[in-house]
Amino acid sequence: MDPSESVRKDKKSYRGDIMVTTKVVRNYYNNFLEHLKHDHKKPNLRHIEIKKDLSGIIKKDMNVLDLGCGTGVTTRYIAELGAKVIGVDLSPKLIEFAKANSTHENTDYWIGDITKINFGKKKFDAICLCDIIEHIPREKIPDLLKNIEKYSFINTIIYLNIPDARLQSWLRKNRPEKLQIIDEPYSVMEILGWFGSINFEAIKIKIYGVNLPLQYTSYIFVRKDVFFHSYNIHLGNK
Repeated sequence: MDPSESVRKDKKSYRGDIMVTTKVVRNYYNNFLEHLKHDHKKPNLRHIEIKKDLSGIIKKDMNVLDLGCGTGVTTRYIAELGAKVIGVDLSPKLIEFAKANSTHENTDYWIGDITKINFGKKKFDAICLCDIIEHIPREKIPDLLKNIEKYSFINTIIYLNIPDARLQSWLRKNRPEKLQIIDEPYSVMEILGWFGSINFEAIKIKIYGVNLPLQYTSYIFVRKDVFFHSYNIHLGNK
């Protein structure tokens, strides 16, 4: 098997010959902070697109969960839109930086593994995954989906932004040094299937680039019940 593959048949995550444990990933992103600081010095074109999407979703007084929040760029923006938002990241260093540089009266930052973090009985109006799901090992996707389902309710909106699988596959073959420690090429059909399994339906899919024609895909999901209810309301039901 190609050594750049990040998931082997034994369903454990690898980068090269190194098994990628949670501790290894945490340390990787602790050390990745210097790279992410650039997003606070110069506008990131991808973040500009994400913010455009979020501005059409997030409403004042919403309760929002920002999974894999990193240094808090999107978390703070969501708060500026008037929502109360919890940003979660595995890396203590990234959360420490977010608390110092992406603070807002509506933000709360948590350190934790988004595939298993516990919010008790709390539910969220919107759950955002901005450039994070590609960094979740394939074998942990079911745990992530269970958590998303657990903390959503009938009117929850899910926003997802992810590098396009075709770009990820090309990078894996031709420029693997540009990929992060776990950087999976998850396809549109895979993602639709995963979220469909927890009763969410995509109402918008956008494929776009910021300095290349094809780089990212964003999704907006709502519960299937809401989706089909709108058909019944507007088209009638026999």
